Amino acid sequence: MSLLELPHLNYLDLSRNDFDGTQFPEFICSLGKLRHLNLGYFGFGGQIPHCLGNLTKLQFLDLSVNWLSDTNLDWLSGFESLEYLDLSRNNFEGTIIPDSLGNLMSLRVLRLSENILSGRVPKSIRYLSQIDTIILGSNRLEGLISELHLFNLSKLKVLDLSFNSNLTIRTSSSWNPPFQLESLYLASCKLGPYFPKWLQNQKRTQTVDISNAKISDNVPNWFWENIQTCATLNMSYNQMYGVIPSLSSVLINLVTIDLRSNEFNGSLPLLPPTVTEIYFSRNRFSGTIFNICYNLTRNLRFLDLSDNLFSTHIPQRCFMNLMNIDYLNLANNNFFGEIPNSIDLPCAVSFLHLRKNSFTGEISSLKSNNIHGSLPRNLCHLQNLQVLDISANNISGTIPKCLKNFTKLRSEIDPNSIDYRFFMDDGSGSYDSAYIVWKRQEAMYSSTLRLLTLIDLSSNNIIGEIPHEVTSLIGLVALNLSRNNLVGSIPSDISHLELSNFLDFSKNKLSGSIPPTLAKLNHLGVLDLSFNNFSGKIPWSAHLQTFDASTYMGNPRLCGPPLVLKPCPGDKTPAGNIDETQNQEHDDIFNSKGFYVSIALGFIIAFWGVSGTLFLNKWCRITIGKMLISVKDWLYMMASRI
Repeated sequence: MSLLELPHLNYLDLSRNDFDGTQFPEFICSLGKLRHLNLGYFGFGGQIPHCLGNLTKLQFLDLSVNWLSDTNLDWLSGFESLEYLDLSRNNFEGTIIPDSLGNLMSLRVLRLSENILSGRVPKSIRYLSQIDTIILGSNRLEGLISELHLFNLSKLKVLDLSFNSNLTIRTSSSWNPPFQLESLYLASCKLGPYFPKWLQNQKRTQTVDISNAKISDNVPNWFWENIQTCATLNMSYNQMYGVIPSLSSVLINLVTIDLRSNEFNGSLPLLPPTVTEIYFSRNRFSGTIFNICYNLTRNLRFLDLSDNLFSTHIPQRCFMNLMNIDYLNLANNNFFGEIPNSIDLPCAVSFLHLRKNSFTGEISSLKSNNIHGSLPRNLCHLQNLQVLDISANNISGTIPKCLKNFTKLRSEIDPNSIDYRFFMDDGSGSYDSAYIVWKRQEAMYSSTLRLLTLIDLSSNNIIGEIPHEVTSLIGLVALNLSRNNLVGSIPSDISHLELSNFLDFSKNKLSGSIPPTLAKLNHLGVLDLSFNNFSGKIPWSAHLQTFDASTYMGNPRLCGPPLVLKPCPGDKTPAGNIDETQNQEHDDIFNSKGFYVSIALGFIIAFWGVSGTLFLNKWCRITIGKMLISVKDWLYMMASRI
């Protein structure tokens, strides 16, 4: 039976199919009694037929997540009964939001986000007196949003204008909104420079995101007192300043607080035990972190206090608690104290960044501190570890074979399995980041940090052989064992590290031949085997030949390309030797008598060619004659004085 044979059809839901860009079917326009039409996630492409406006009885219209476009949306004006409209995540482009949008007097939900809409938001939205949700985020809207747009929207609960970087929100200081918002998203809009006073009467907000909103102001105390129901607070990437009061008894429902990249100072605020994620990096906080250590670690999963002004001792018990946090970043402060040399289970840390502090002790994952001693075997309890950086310390002993217990590194990283709450959008389009030494340079690793798998044990005093178990870490992207005292050979099954992009074994005492299986690492972008004791012929493969001689230098018994001056016995004369032969021929030319005779003849011919031409010219001949007479007289005078 065809849908055309159902003239009384009033409910049609074909969502979440895949028609792969098929044109919107115009026959739907003939279903005049439809009240509910859901074609979201359908795969439609092309332009919406304007005859869709004939379905004047529609109360629900969802065309989200397609590839639809249109030159104008005036066909919406006839939907006087429409309560729900979702055109988000399509290809609508340009200044096409019509003034007639205000005719949809019954509309409760408006979703136009994640398109390419530009131009101004029409003031006619103030006539949508029944609206409770407006979501226009992630477009290119511009102009001004003022109380004239919002003064009649008494039922509004959700307002999302985020990621419209040219959109300015400006209201009078005395404006008292008629609504009580539950969710406010104004990230990357122009909300500042002053803290918005109209938030003073918003006392039901559960989510507030005013990140990257150009605010350069002190946060007033009334704000903290009014957001008691808030669960998610994001004010990052502004220039807010001041001391934050205790929030433990105020924000009793708080789960996530993000204040990074501001200028807050003073001690850390007391937070409620409900909090699971704390983003306080790149501020001016100081004092202790005892409240976090002893009161919050039971539920806390993400803690970033990096790049602040902390200069305080962290007791061992505090460290024991912090190691139960999935993501811990205390980098670029002046924390000090002795790290415990044993960590009791459970130990859940996956990302551990403690670089540039003053810690001492015998545990790993502390780059550029003062760590000494052997690699602890309890390191292998860190089954969820994804990034291990112990470089530039004084670690000794051997690499533990129990590295194979790094469960997360024994399989390829599945982006879909990552908890994306650890990589929340910062308002600039990138995910949370960390400083990682990558390809010999320290840099902020962002955006794809969640996909990085790295072990860096470089610049220590580690001895022994590279354990065979390392090759079981098939999800490893980077392995840096350089600048140690490792001996033995490269494991023959190194080819198991198929995802490896970076291998650095340089400046050790490794020996033996370079395994041919190394040529199977097709993703390898950086390879350094220099300054070891490798011997034999460098394996021939198109991929390994992309690395230059510096990759293999400092191994006197290695031979073969790309070491063009060190051919292996039986090899043909490499191209480099042809150049040397040509250079020798040039040297023979310079040493011959004919070379110097030809130079002398060339000088004589050139001299008389120029001089002869001058003497043939009468004026030049007279001038040169006078000059010679003057020289003669001067020489005669000087001689008479002797």
